[in-house]
Amino acid sequence: MLEILTHFNKLDRVSRVVDPSSFVAAPGIWAAVQTDGSVENCDAAAVKTIHKLVIGSKSSNIYEGHDVEVGRIGTMESLGVRCKVDSEGYAGTIAQGNTLYVSYQTTGTSALGKLSSVSTPIGSETGTREVVARCEEVGTGYIVFKTISPYTASI
Repeated sequence: MLEILTHFNKLDRVSRVVDPSSFVAAPGIWAAVQTDGSVENCDAAAVKTIHKLVIGSKSSNIYEGHDVEVGRIGTMESLGVRCKVDSEGYAGTIAQGNTLYVSYQTTGTSALGKLSSVSTPIGSETGTREVVARCEEVGTGYIVFKTISPYTASI
């Protein structure tokens, strides 16, 4: 579940190219930007350093799934946007105030494309990751985060 808490007139929504045969879209998951500007699902074999928050969906619903069928997906690309996600959008232990990075962890429950805390990385995840948000609120089964100016950090 992804809930965007900032007014839509204050954020940038971009339609990016995807490969409809392989892209699995879920709102609240982060996708990796490729050199040509298209986005792909995060893949542990090739860690990327630029990510965009997916707000579209690939589903059997004719309206929701149409964009992906024609090779496009909606991404949210603004700074300072507040969002709420459940466990579909984050993994691991996150506390209020933690900076959050896009995870590439696949051990146990896959965290590919989910937000994780720089302070408590998931499992044995190490390396350079893109930090994209700061946690503002932690609730039962959800977090609220605010997007920040992205930067890379060693995990």
